Amino acid sequence: MFWVISYDIPNDKRRRKVSDILEGYGRRSQYSVFECDIDDAKRIKLEMRLMQVIDKDEDDVRFYPLNEADMQRVRLLGKATLERKRGFYIIQDEDGRERADEPF
Repeated sequence: MFWVISYDIPNDKRRRKVSDILEGYGRRSQYSVFECDIDDAKRIKLEMRLMQVIDKDEDDVRFYPLNEADMQRVRLLGKATLERKRGFYIIQDEDGRERADEPF
């Protein structure tokens, strides 16, 4: 599932920790917005890690799910890009060399 995760964290140290954690799960699309193409298990792990860092009385972290239909409706303006994690095949040719083939 594709998730847009945004945060508003007034404390510099906590904000930096949250950003560092999110970088391990997705791509920063704006200063306090990440796009993460992760399954439910990774999302749950991410939520647990973030809960250990944030102050529940001061910080605001939001997860917005986008399904395939939503993804088709996303509109980008300016230099914005929407990148999804893409899979690929490893192909071994006749000489035994491996190469990546078309994304699926």
